[in-house]
Amino acid sequence: MTSHRERADRVEEFTEQRVRSLLNGYRGNHSKEVAELAKLRRGVGRRVDADIELLGIALAGPDVDIVDPSQWAEDDPLPEERAAFTAITLFALHQQSRRDASMHHRGYSIGRSTRLLARKVDRDSVRQRFTALGTATTWDETVQHARGLIQQLRQHTIPLDYGRFARDLFDLHVGSGDRVRMTWGRDFYRLHHPEDDSDASTETSTD
Repeated sequence: MTSHRERADRVEEFTEQRVRSLLNGYRGNHSKEVAELAKLRRGVGRRVDADIELLGIALAGPDVDIVDPSQWAEDDPLPEERAAFTAITLFALHQQSRRDASMHHRGYSIGRSTRLLARKVDRDSVRQRFTALGTATTWDETVQHARGLIQQLRQHTIPLDYGRFARDLFDLHVGSGDRVRMTWGRDFYRLHHPEDDSDASTETSTD
């Protein structure tokens, strides 16, 4: 039986590879990835099984399967599929019209990225939206609040680690929510991050 950690690892690895592939093609102005990201933006907030074309774009491609083949007998979307699909469609929204900068950057948890956002806009309003994300009780609410934060991160050219974000979404969905919320809170409320002094250069980040 596949362990929870192995499943979470698979989600993170899959999402990292898929986002990286889309990003490289988009920044290279390749027509395929440009078109795919445009279509994926339509999927933000939708069920993973609502559009078979979007399902294929989001969850096909990388060398690693998003779920263990033994789970394919399940009819409903699996937590792994929901988490990766949500993260990848939000990345498409985040990267829109940003060929000069990568909006996927390892090490930028949602807590850290939101903390950097709070330096640029009203901190109280950002904190309220971040708190709403952390306390959401349904998948739809989680996606709604995440979308609002991603739109603000995009506006201020602040990246996010989408592999890690997908893993966090998976963990929230399958019972590790307390750990995820604690990590997000620590990253948001900490006074300083060792790399924060260089965050002014995130506008040209290419990790």
